Amino acid sequence: MDKKSVSILINANSYLHYMGNPVQRAKEIIEDRIKAVRSGSVELRNGCVACHTIFTLADRLRTNEADAADLLTQVLTNYPALNDEFIDVVEDIHMRSRMLAMSFYGRSREAKDKYIESYFRNALTELQSDIIKHNGSIVLRKLVLNYLSIYLAQTLGVDHHAATEEMYYMLRKHEDFDSYLDSFVNKLMKELKSNK
Repeated sequence: MDKKSVSILINANSYLHYMGNPVQRAKEIIEDRIKAVRSGSVELRNGCVACHTIFTLADRLRTNEADAADLLTQVLTNYPALNDEFIDVVEDIHMRSRMLAMSFYGRSREAKDKYIESYFRNALTELQSDIIKHNGSIVLRKLVLNYLSIYLAQTLGVDHHAATEEMYYMLRKHEDFDSYLDSFVNKLMKELKSNK
């Protein structure tokens, strides 16, 4: 085999190895997107940094958005420094540049982490209290409604409060949707009980 053929073979093997390592490819894409957002070469307008990154991963890796989101999580979990850099960009775009949650944005990373941990603990305590006072189906309905409003906020690109009001408007206007929601919660409760 001549030197040119060996060189082509080595390059082909390197490329195949690179293509066969989606985590490494995803890491490079994420790093590229962080640089692009920071430099302003990507116009997000009112878009989302995380969504832009997920869509780019899905497009470049030729996969679906759910797998791309899982890959983003995996990479950010495996590379803590990149995770810190990613959240900095998210906060810079979603808070500082849009002038939202400025009191949170201005805190140190440690203070932010403590605040979020405290919020999580309070929310979980509230859910536990609801289970004790009411029942599991009420809590499950609350969780499903919260999921739907968050999903709507992400889909429409509005804040959570606006999405929640849109959702409750639909529930008030269309009783059949509220009945469907109750039916879904009851089926989900049965599924959860049968999987114990």
